[in-house]
This record gives sequence, structure tokens and C-alpha cells, in this order.
Amino acid sequence: MTIAMNKAIEDLQELTPNEKGFVAQYLISSLDTVQDADAQNEWAELAKKRFESLENGDVQSVSWESIKNQILGA
Repeated sequence: MTIAMNKAIEDLQELTPNEKGFVAQYLISSLDTVQDADAQNEWAELAKKRFESLENGDVQSVSWESIKNQILGA
């Protein structure tokens, strides 16, 4: 490993778990060499539509406890 890599690993050990998660997310996203220019807008539009469906009562939300019970068979 390079000196820079060794230093980075050493510095990472001082971070909180949340900070490490942020660094991991940043590193993974930095690997993307091609980005869809419209992806951000499409995700925002989808989120808006889903929120409106919840607000209008078109769909019903499901609690996390209910989902866990279905998955775990409890």
C-alpha cells in the first residue's frame, strides 16, 4: 500500500461509525463514471408521487413492526 493509503486507513480509525458510513457512501458514489443527468429529477418526482398517494389516502402505509413480523413469521 502507498503511504497515502496507510495514512487514510489510520485516519479512518478515528472516525465515528456515522462518519465512516458517510465516507463509504462517498467512495462508492465516486466510482460511478457515468451519471444519468435525469436520475435525480426522476427520483424526486417518484418520491413526490408516492408522498401524494399517501397524503390522498390512495395507498396505506405499513409499520416497520408489521413488515418485520411478516418477514420473520412472528
